Amino acid sequence: MKKQTIPYAQTGYFSQTVLHYLANEPQLQHFYRHPFSLDAFEKVVQVATRQNYPRTELVAALHRHYNGFSLLPAVSANLEALEQPNTFAVVTGHQPCLFTGPLYFIYKIVSAINLARQLNTAYPQRHFVPVYWMGADDHDFEEINHVHLFGKTLAWQQPKRTATGRLHTHTVAPVIEELKTLAGNTENSQYLLQLFTQAYLQHDTLAQATRYIVNEWFGQYGLVVVNQDDAQLKQLFAPIAHAELFEAKSYNLVQETNKQLSGFGYVNQAYARPVNLFYLTDDFRERIVRNNLGNGFDVLNTQLHFSDAQIENELKQHPERFSPNVILRPVYQQLVLPSVAYIGGGGELAYWLQLQSVFELYGVNYPMLVLRNSVLWIDSPVWNKMKQLSLQPHALFTTPDALVNAYVAKNSGHVLNFAQPKQQIEQIFDHILQQAVAIDPTLQASVLAETAKMKSSFEVLEAKILRAEKRKFEISVQQIRNIMGRLFPNGTLQERYDNVIAYYLQYGDLFIDTLLKTLDPMEKQFTILYSGA
Repeated sequence: MKKQTIPYAQTGYFSQTVLHYLANEPQLQHFYRHPFSLDAFEKVVQVATRQNYPRTELVAALHRHYNGFSLLPAVSANLEALEQPNTFAVVTGHQPCLFTGPLYFIYKIVSAINLARQLNTAYPQRHFVPVYWMGADDHDFEEINHVHLFGKTLAWQQPKRTATGRLHTHTVAPVIEELKTLAGNTENSQYLLQLFTQAYLQHDTLAQATRYIVNEWFGQYGLVVVNQDDAQLKQLFAPIAHAELFEAKSYNLVQETNKQLSGFGYVNQAYARPVNLFYLTDDFRERIVRNNLGNGFDVLNTQLHFSDAQIENELKQHPERFSPNVILRPVYQQLVLPSVAYIGGGGELAYWLQLQSVFELYGVNYPMLVLRNSVLWIDSPVWNKMKQLSLQPHALFTTPDALVNAYVAKNSGHVLNFAQPKQQIEQIFDHILQQAVAIDPTLQASVLAETAKMKSSFEVLEAKILRAEKRKFEISVQQIRNIMGRLFPNGTLQERYDNVIAYYLQYGDLFIDTLLKTLDPMEKQFTILYSGA
């Protein structure tokens, strides 16, 4: 595969918040601690060493997590290294999803592995471990229960609605059977079906199944998987949960930060609540709220009520039942892990920018924020068709209609640029308006109405001319639309819609190997990988 890159701003898919963060814009610098730069990691590490990390408890938890799993040498070495004070984590996070979910899940993990590699080369006196923090507490089942493959949606039906990581996976069997009918009978398909059968039908929960898959693909690179839904790790988080219940300071801090960000024109990604915790059992995950009297707590959509003393005791006896929401999950993660970098998508980085004051409140280290790699993968048939049509990759980041119009205008034997005559007509009507108003000001409305009619008629005529010309390019136009449908399925980025299955079926291990060889998370560029001359 060959590689091109373009600025994220040219794609049209990234928010102003993220683009300004990448550019280190002055008005945004107040909301994060470290600039997004490889050179800044020396200071990042220095700051990180000031926090006392529960390394012994973390490694003990990880050995429990890996009990019953193949502990590859690279993972085993990194587990032991995490106990040492000169070892730090490069972290990415995501909830466990059916068949790993959207393609960007793979890109997140590859970004973490590659950044850890870079840091180990740049700072040989330290050791950096890639970590996948599994958000097994999340409960949005509809977000994680399906994948898109070859124009079909494979969906997992599951009656329970609790933390997705706790869901039993024997009910994935019908989805695997459906996958068999789509995957064909090749060496790659047989491998995938065996992998998924082992993962989902030989393990009890989605968290275990996801660990198995991720370990099979990335364990050889030393990737460590941490399940946040762990009683002992949550015991470490219990003091923060207690402060959240009885002091509720994070709410006001985030509100103030959101106000400041909004003042600069940024859109807030997340919103705090007075209590940023869920109550979690094997049957549900529901919000904890202060009751109306202010002397206890209710669990929404249940009959559960706690007095202040009761919830204190519940937290002490069962910390695993208290699940942080989007505001506190990053704090919990950074409390547990000696992390110097968090790798996330644009939306994630946007809400991390809202949280620095919460980190400071609880004395938890705030890492460097790193935008994960984004990739447009173009296979040989599509690339060859693009070459025939003289389409460049950077030109694809528009709407299908706009790309078609640009192609027709470029290849037509006629001048199809109507901007100049449109401007001339507007100038004529501006002149008429000035004369009319000078004679009788009441004529202004009539002239403006006629101007609007003329503009509308002109646009209709322009569209008719374009349609007539497009008919001459009917085959090429359809090919362009097919290309856009392949590369931007459902009108969005490929990585947000597609699943890894289609790519593994076609390329096998070469797909992941290519990503590991080509992606650079510090490049600050959108990556285009294509197969062809």
